[in-house]
Amino acid sequence: MKNLFLTLLFSPLLFSDIVGGIALTVDGEPITLYEIKQEQELSQQNVKKTVDILIRTKLEKIEAKNRNVTVTNAEVLEDLKKMAEQNNMSLSQLYETMRSSRHLSESQTKEKTKEKLRKQKLFDAIAMSQMEEPTQEELEEYYKLHLAEYQMPKSIDAMVYTSSDKDALERKISNPMINLPSVQMQNQTIEMAKVNPQLAQLLINTKNGSFTQILPPMAQNQGYMAFYIMNKNDINTPALALVQNQIQASIMNKKRDQVLSEHFQRMRMNADIKVLRLPEE
Repeated sequence: MKNLFLTLLFSPLLFSDIVGGIALTVDGEPITLYEIKQEQELSQQNVKKTVDILIRTKLEKIEAKNRNVTVTNAEVLEDLKKMAEQNNMSLSQLYETMRSSRHLSESQTKEKTKEKLRKQKLFDAIAMSQMEEPTQEELEEYYKLHLAEYQMPKSIDAMVYTSSDKDALERKISNPMINLPSVQMQNQTIEMAKVNPQLAQLLINTKNGSFTQILPPMAQNQGYMAFYIMNKNDINTPALALVQNQIQASIMNKKRDQVLSEHFQRMRMNADIKVLRLPEE
């Protein structure tokens, strides 16, 4: 009888603690204050934007469950190995890079990768049934409007900024005249044929006289990096036929994004979202 009394006495307090940790629910699925804080640290967004991100993520998980979309541990490992190979790393080096640059443990890196693959499968399942391949007229119009994206310079003159201190690098980019010993600068002529496609595309898409985004360390003992684009040399304009596959992929990606945006907007409008409390800004 005494034990029952104690249980009844303390159960409201325990219930209060549980509810106090929940910020909102989406179709009965909770989003906690801790999740919001954790996501804010990763995304560096305000509370409203962070909550929007988490609601979308929750809706995606609900939809994936409804469609029986699953990802195996073997698929996660295979994707991580590919990522490591693309960046000339071992798997252990990739984990260390994620830990140092994004503060993610090995288990968190695996979970993030699993979530990414689940999204890819889900998005394919939603979008592909609602998309049609672009017509020749669409391809030609897109080519004319986005010609600069497909012009390939033979090389690019750039000032490369590197630092182990991301904050210092951000200050240097904001004010290039400031003297910061922790930021190294080096003039380079970068041969496009010798860099990986992702970096090449980033450099090509950055206008002359502008900085690229800051890139995280991609190997041990390598700091954060940003490129100031000075000049693009020997620009070649390819014929439509040579870049048609790329253009088709770009158009399909835009259509895919539109289909997914509309799908999850409808889901959110129909979802039962209850806000209990949100953290202060």
